[in-house]
Amino acid sequence: MRRLNRIIVWIIVLFLQQQLLVQVFAAQAERITSKELKRLLDAKEKVTLVDVRGQINYNLGHIPGAISMPFPDGIETRHQTLPAEGLIVLY
Repeated sequence: MRRLNRIIVWIIVLFLQQQLLVQVFAAQAERITSKELKRLLDAKEKVTLVDVRGQINYNLGHIPGAISMPFPDGIETRHQTLPAEGLIVLY
């Protein structure tokens, strides 16, 4: 019983940590229009495009140069591979 309680506590802690991270990232996120993105790409600005759809949809078509990081697993496990500099656009 004690072990089960400990496992439940850890599950709750991990869940709360994940929710906190989502809120932090959401608070820092800005929306841009497709026109703004096109202007940035045409100006050769440093932009990393991240396609968060499932792999099947990515394979069916994506913005050229975009990398696939399906939400939530791809982002959770690979977000550290994103560049520290420049704009990161999730779609």
